Amino acid sequence: MLDRANDRLPSCSTLLGIKTPIRPPTRPEHTAADDWSGLGHLVSLTVQRLTDPVEGMHRAISDRWFRLGGNQIQPVAWVYQTVTAGIYGSVRGAGSALGSALSVGAAVVQRTRPVPLLWRSGPGSRVQAVANGVWGDRFVGMESPLSIEMAFRGRHGDPIVLDPAADHSSVERPKRRLAVLIHGLAETEAIWRISTLPDTEDSGLAAALTEDGFTPLLLRYNSGRSVSENGQALAALLDQVMASWPVPIEEIALVGNSMGGLVARSAMQAGQVARLGWPAAVQRLVAVGSPHLGSPLEKLAAGASRALRFAPETRPLSHFLESRSQGIKDLRSGAINDDEVRAARSVEHFVSSQPAGVEHLFIAGVVTADVDHPVGMMLGDLIVRAKSATGRGRSRSVEAKEAVVLGGRRHFDLAGDPDVISQVRKWLSPDPHPADAEAT
Repeated sequence: MLDRANDRLPSCSTLLGIKTPIRPPTRPEHTAADDWSGLGHLVSLTVQRLTDPVEGMHRAISDRWFRLGGNQIQPVAWVYQTVTAGIYGSVRGAGSALGSALSVGAAVVQRTRPVPLLWRSGPGSRVQAVANGVWGDRFVGMESPLSIEMAFRGRHGDPIVLDPAADHSSVERPKRRLAVLIHGLAETEAIWRISTLPDTEDSGLAAALTEDGFTPLLLRYNSGRSVSENGQALAALLDQVMASWPVPIEEIALVGNSMGGLVARSAMQAGQVARLGWPAAVQRLVAVGSPHLGSPLEKLAAGASRALRFAPETRPLSHFLESRSQGIKDLRSGAINDDEVRAARSVEHFVSSQPAGVEHLFIAGVVTADVDHPVGMMLGDLIVRAKSATGRGRSRSVEAKEAVVLGGRRHFDLAGDPDVISQVRKWLSPDPHPADAEAT
């Protein structure tokens, strides 16, 4: 059953073959000091990641000029490089010291007075989500307290654990129909609680689907991990849902925004490969603004990284770009597992396989009011092109039962767009369901 607590290791993670499984917390209870320790780690890492390329470029430029001066100037060059290396080292050291001070200071203060939880607030959770989106795969390897562990979240952002022995009071009136809502890169589950309409509160998709007879399960996860790893972890988590839900589950709907659509498709595939029970309950999978065929921005970043490698002066910038997370890199092709990555590179025309019996429904946006306008077709929603979001490419395609393109939309507004919410409700609730679908 469900109760607020820390995330736990899914029981079937070994079966799914997760390379870097979600680990149980190292402390019996998450504390505010953990949040501040994570902030300290973020400060230290940010200073290092920003300092390294600047120092590398500085050194490459100065080396070129000192070489022109010949052997006579080499003693001066050695002194110069030693001094500058010391300066950059001092900057990194200051960042590391500040990070350590935040961690140690919070631990000391917490002994005498309450310390605020950073990542439970709206701004704090957004900072954590962005950091995980950019460097989240590194956080997992470092076991950083800043890393987001995959979990369904309650209204106040508290993780809920799936445990058949726990009290189920954290879920009000659990229903037989579940809607799993999956956010995109560097986002949190809060996107499903808001609408782009002015002066509206709690009018997002989560509230709408509650009215339609669903229990929404809002996922938060480390979007810096690979799409495949997050898909496998979600498959394991949904297996726990099947074992823990207090009433029989009749239907599970998967709804993903941007990267979340890829994670939803990956989870479906992982669940079927592992022969788990929950995929049989999935009838519809909705992807909103998802780069099924890749994102042009990630393709541009990859191309820029390759181009910057050729000159010593720009090579540090290439290393900086390459430090982006694997989750971001996965958006280059939109492939949801390693086999699809290889197929997308080697096969002239690649059609993504979709599980039988599951309706794939895609929503795309373009910035122009006319969906067929050349500018709109080229720019898409400023992040994802319409052809990618609808899965209709020349060399690759992802089959969908229905795809809708909306004009005058931007990528980060899609999840809360009233027309998007209306379309998702139409797809997921084509017929009214009786009130007795709720648990008594």
